[in-house]
Amino acid sequence: MKEFLIYFVNFRFLYLLFGGLFFYLTSVTFNLIFIPMLDMPEHWCKKWNERKIGYQVQEECVEFSSEVNELKYRHNQKMEERLTGKVHGIFLFATLLTFLIMLISPGTFVELKITFENYSGAIAIAVFYGVIIGFLLPVVFEVLLPPPEEWLPGEFYEIKKARIEWVLKKITAQSGYSDF
Repeated sequence: MKEFLIYFVNFRFLYLLFGGLFFYLTSVTFNLIFIPMLDMPEHWCKKWNERKIGYQVQEECVEFSSEVNELKYRHNQKMEERLTGKVHGIFLFATLLTFLIMLISPGTFVELKITFENYSGAIAIAVFYGVIIGFLLPVVFEVLLPPPEEWLPGEFYEIKKARIEWVLKKITAQSGYSDF
């Protein structure tokens, strides 16, 4: 039991916990501010086409019910690409942060000093921690914590609403369609 308590207050455990929480909060706020997804109305697509990508089959709309729905769909595709970039960026930042902490204070993660000969081991440890605090723990916090709508300040949702309105105005101007 004593060993568990020592490990519990150990820097590595606290780093995982608070690092995962930090990247979860970063991910949630980034999604609200920079990735405004648009709601699609019912029957927005007239014709679907299946496309094979490797071993996966992906359905893609090829005929839209209106030009506005097509522009919304294209916008949402760009936001999905941005979401993928956000996930990769968070992973990279978590890995670099871990590696930087390892360079500053190597005793917190490994028992030996990080030299040129063992950089590859340090990088592997940093990638391992980056996966945990950048990918896994944010998912765990998302499952365990209440939805962000309940505890995040309302200003973030006002920003999201303003961005969605701005995108819709831009789509309206681009399509020449004035009635939503």
